[in-house]
Amino acid sequence: MNIRRLSDRVLYAAILGVLLGSTSAVAQSSEDTDVPDVDSPTKGRAVPIEVTPNVKRKTAGEWVVLPIPKSSPAIGTGLQVIAARFFKADEESQTSVLGAGGAYYTSDTWFVGAGGQYNFGQNRWRITGGLGYLEANYDFYGIGNDAGERDIAFPINQTGTAAFATVLRNVGLGWFVGAGYRYLDSTVGLRVSVPGFPELEEILQQGERVVNYGPTLNANYDTRDLNTYPRTGSYVKLEGFFGTTTAFDDTDYYEKITIQANRYWPIGEKYVLAGRVSVCGAGDDAPFFDLCLFGANNDLRGYTAGRYQDFRLFATQAEWRAQFTPRWGGVVFAGAGQVAPTFGEMNSDDWLPAAGFGVRWMAAKENKVNIRADLAWGKDEDALFYLSIGEAF
Repeated sequence: MNIRRLSDRVLYAAILGVLLGSTSAVAQSSEDTDVPDVDSPTKGRAVPIEVTPNVKRKTAGEWVVLPIPKSSPAIGTGLQVIAARFFKADEESQTSVLGAGGAYYTSDTWFVGAGGQYNFGQNRWRITGGLGYLEANYDFYGIGNDAGERDIAFPINQTGTAAFATVLRNVGLGWFVGAGYRYLDSTVGLRVSVPGFPELEEILQQGERVVNYGPTLNANYDTRDLNTYPRTGSYVKLEGFFGTTTAFDDTDYYEKITIQANRYWPIGEKYVLAGRVSVCGAGDDAPFFDLCLFGANNDLRGYTAGRYQDFRLFATQAEWRAQFTPRWGGVVFAGAGQVAPTFGEMNSDDWLPAAGFGVRWMAAKENKVNIRADLAWGKDEDALFYLSIGEAF
């Protein structure tokens, strides 16, 4: 793996060691019990046995349809619509979700897509996948902390088709392991106006085809009581992506590692304390749209997506969740993080703080799926509003 510095290797090893060392399993055993030979009225005679058919209990399925107004300095103001069905394939498996959606923004950015996660086989198998098409007009702020502080962006146009799939198998002790594949075929150009040079403007706006693809190795550690509304347990997601990028008649290879570790502590019947740590490392030849960044995976709410991005990322946050009624709840959260060329270059002067609060409304009571509305603030950022289905983590 192409890791920029030895300190990065040490940090990865330390994080994995803590995660693996924190897992535990309780071995259950049963002993044979001697039953005395007691005379009964039916001793020595045939007794009819009534057989009850093994009828599978039908589990509840619920639809959630949500129009989501969004506003972002990166892509403008718009509306996203999501329709998702939450259900359980069987009693032992976690809740599955299948859905589709689309969005349009004032920057002429739009996308359509479908996907979900199917959990089945008495919690032995998990299949995740998605397919979509996008045309995005967004701002690229550059790479590094200083680029985000300058708040100067380049207007980018990107169109393309994206697909991914992951298959995981339960191997015991809370671990799921497997592999997947990612594919993106896109065209990337600049949205610029060059007065007096129409040919140059056409070349810049026409863009270049960029194909990004490769396999993933995946592992999850999951002891949550419920994946849609966890109150106790842990969830750790590890992914290694081995990417290939072709552009400008050139081919580059790189690796990207992401670690997301969540922990949940119930406080009485109405409250939950949730914590999250996120780590990301991308290889030197990673394309700019696959760098580690804030604002895309709820790692640090309160920052415009892509304003702070680099080859390394670290973030931590905590959230206090309260359930006031069977339908209504609320949260407060805070966190901090950094991006840098290497983990060794992160320092106390570059921390990016964030904090906010939100409201929860349980849209699917049987499967305990919340609609969340959050308001968050970051460093030198106006308040950002988030409206989505499901918890932030």
